[in-house]
Amino acid sequence: MTRTVIWAPQPGPQTELLKCPVFEIFFGGARGGGKTDGMLGDFAQHAHLYGQHANGKFFRRNRVELEETIERARVIYTPIGAQWHEQKKMFTFPGSARLGFAYLDRDADADFYQGHSYTWICIEEMGGFPSPKPIMKLRATLRSSAGVPCRFRATGNPGGVGHVWVKQRYIDQAPGGMKII
Repeated sequence: MTRTVIWAPQPGPQTELLKCPVFEIFFGGARGGGKTDGMLGDFAQHAHLYGQHANGKFFRRNRVELEETIERARVIYTPIGAQWHEQKKMFTFPGSARLGFAYLDRDADADFYQGHSYTWICIEEMGGFPSPKPIMKLRATLRSSAGVPCRFRATGNPGGVGHVWVKQRYIDQAPGGMKII
């Protein structure tokens, strides 16, 4: 039986992303470098490993920015059996893992997620957020009663209104002695 590969990580940073066991990863770089695909692949792996206990949320700053991400997710996820639910803006994977897509138009929108539980979160284009406050509120939703290792993921391009705080958090300090690649 031959298998068709729908998506595979590019050699280099995408492959390293999928192998990295670290809770918090910032995946930065120039436009067109494969950050979104890497994150979609990262969640697909999470869904495969943890099935019904995998519950993710993919955030962007506004609804328009989500459109291309959702379309790319359809290309990758539909052939592997994931079902798109338009009203909920969510994919349900074989094995019942779920990945929802949402936007945070205002920083206060993060308050709506109090009490939610996710095992995987991605903030795309983190530099678009003027403050880390809504991001920290969302991080508080990462928990699992089933023992799933939770993951916080973020992407970003250089620049943006939040460039300074993102650089201070991820680049200037190289948290945990991690090297920057």
